[in-house]
This record gives sequence, structure tokens and C-alpha cells, in this order.
Amino acid sequence: MSTPIHLDVLILYNQAIVKSASDTLCNSPTPFAPGSKNEEYNTVYGYFLETCQKHNLSAGFSTSVDIIGPGTCRSFWKFDGKVWSKVNTPCFSSQIFDKFSPTRKKGKSRRRLLFSSANIRPFNDPSLFELFFDKQKTYDKLSKYSIPTISLNIPTFKGVKIACKNLAKLTYQHPSSSDFSQDIVMKDRFGAGGRRIYKFKPTQIKQILSVVLKNINISYIIQPFTKFDQGFSYNQCKASTDIRLIYLNGKIIQSYIRVAKPGEFRCNEHQGGLLTYLSLDKLPIRLVAKSNLIAKILNKKHSLYTLDFIISNNGNAYFLEGNTGPGLDWDTSRLKNEIEAKKLIDMIVEEFAIRSKADTDNLQKTQTPLTQDTLPSVYLN
Repeated sequence: MSTPIHLDVLILYNQAIVKSASDTLCNSPTPFAPGSKNEEYNTVYGYFLETCQKHNLSAGFSTSVDIIGPGTCRSFWKFDGKVWSKVNTPCFSSQIFDKFSPTRKKGKSRRRLLFSSANIRPFNDPSLFELFFDKQKTYDKLSKYSIPTISLNIPTFKGVKIACKNLAKLTYQHPSSSDFSQDIVMKDRFGAGGRRIYKFKPTQIKQILSVVLKNINISYIIQPFTKFDQGFSYNQCKASTDIRLIYLNGKIIQSYIRVAKPGEFRCNEHQGGLLTYLSLDKLPIRLVAKSNLIAKILNKKHSLYTLDFIISNNGNAYFLEGNTGPGLDWDTSRLKNEIEAKKLIDMIVEEFAIRSKADTDNLQKTQTPLTQDTLPSVYLN
């Protein structure tokens, strides 16, 4: 293998969504195929790479299928001005901005390989990634602030029935049990974007089992449905709404709400939710305080992550889930959203610049600069 090109920053994306620069059968001129539902991400990550250049950071964009070693990919995309181009040469970076959360064995293996060297650092704390990636783990650690949660571990009628019974008991014992209806929400334990979320009546055991058996490779958790369509209002409009607080370096740097479309309880933009940025003074003081308390418990002061909440119709705030890979895209029809999304990317890149400078300073002190000649032998085989 030829000596990898050293990059200050490498963005890694899920191979199922992005075209590899080394794919000879793909004629796409951009990482995200033109005409696809993800085409807008070309603009997002083009801006990300442009911002890196403005901070004198060399940066590339690659996919999980290209991973061949610690911090190393077989090829990458670069963005110069307004044009994407493929570089069919290996690249290496010690700083990774990863946007892939594998659930299958091969994907998990690639992720372990990527970070198998202590010198390769993800932008976010690995333990926080593991915690938020698993909704059951998240609940187990933060159950005091969360909606009751039970895993569906046994895919049989009896197994589902017992799980629902255990959930009913856990809900009944909750100090604010009146916040919940008898309906059951089933979620992909490792899912995101509001996908694979279902709502059932407590008697619909067969229907729950049917969904589980149709997706046998997916793990699910169940929760009581929280009544929250009247819990929070913005501009005197009450609707099912979730609230997201974005943290970087231990501080809230942005906040926004997502309002579900009529008749829907899922608030994600992928499910038709409307995203609106709000300043903290527009949000309930008790919710912000609870979020900061959770952030203090997590104690991850050098990581980017989000905490999502809903407010019940009784006025109680519940932690929904956390995320170390929040979406960086924006609604092109809303200028405010584009401005705020670009601000977030700017802050991420500024943090990369600070870390790169710290690395350079440390290397100069030890007089062992990181060059292609001093890369570990694994990159030179």
C-alpha cells in the first residue's frame, strides 16, 4: 500500500448512504448521489470541508467501507471550491468525525479497526457514543429522568406478553404515572431519525410480535406512551413537540424544538416534524436545569452531544434520548435554520483547529513531528 496522505480531519459516513471514492462502478460526481433523498448533504459536508480549509486544516470525506486500518481509509473525497473530486489514494488522520453507527457485525468490526489505535481520536467520547447508541443502556443510567423502558428480549408471544406486563408494573410504580397512557410505544433499540417507531394498544400482543418477527435482526424496547400534545406550546400553538439541547465542551451552544405534523406523535424532521431554533429563555427553566443536571452526571466536557426532551401534559419534563451524531443539515426553505446549522459546523471545526494546534504543540515539545515518515508501520504495509 502506498503511503497515506495525512489529513488533519477525516469525516467518516455510513457506506449505505455515501458513494465510495474508490467505487469504479459509480459515476456519481458527489458523495451523495444526485437526485437521491440525501443529495442535500453534499452542500452540508462541502461547507464543512470548506470551513476546515479556512482554518488551514486539511480534510477529507470517506465512507465506512473504505476503512482499512486505524484512522486509515483506502480513498476519500475532497471539496475544492464548488466541486467534489475523488482521491483514490489512502488517507490517514488521527482526528475522526464519524457519522456511522453500525448495528451489524461487519460494520462494528470496521469501527473497532478504525479506532484500534490509542492515537486515533473520535471527535466525541467513545463511552458516550456507546451509552446513547443503546436506548436501554441510556435508560438504565438515567432512569430517574427518563420514560420507563423495557427491552423485548424474547421474540415469542409469551415473551412479549411478559415484557408488556413488566412495563405496566414499572409505569404504575412511577411517581408521575398519570403522565402516561396505557398505549405502548415500541422503538428500535439502536435506531435513529424516528424510524421503526410503532404505537400499540396494550392488548395488541400479536401485532407487536408480528412486527418483531418481520424484523428479527432488530432489537426493540417498549415504553408507555407519554401524553405530551399539550405539554409545550410555541406561539400559542400546542402540539406534540420535542426539545433538543446541543452541548459542546460542557455548555449548551444551541437549542431548538421539533413540532410533529398533525395527527403524528413522532417529531423528527424525517417524519415531517418542523424544526425551529429557540433561545434558552424561550424554554422552561426547569427543563434546562434538568438537562444541565444530566450533563453534569455524564461529565463529558470535551464532546459534542444532544439531549432530547418532551414535556408531559402535566408539565413534567422527560429525557427521551441522547445523540453524539446530531444532523448537520438544514431546511433550505428556512434561512434561520441554515444560519444556525452553519454556526454549529463552524464551532465543530473551530474545536478541531484547537485540538490540532494542541497536537502540534505537544509534538514540537517531544520533537517527534507526525509525518508520513513517522506513521506506524501498519499504514505502510
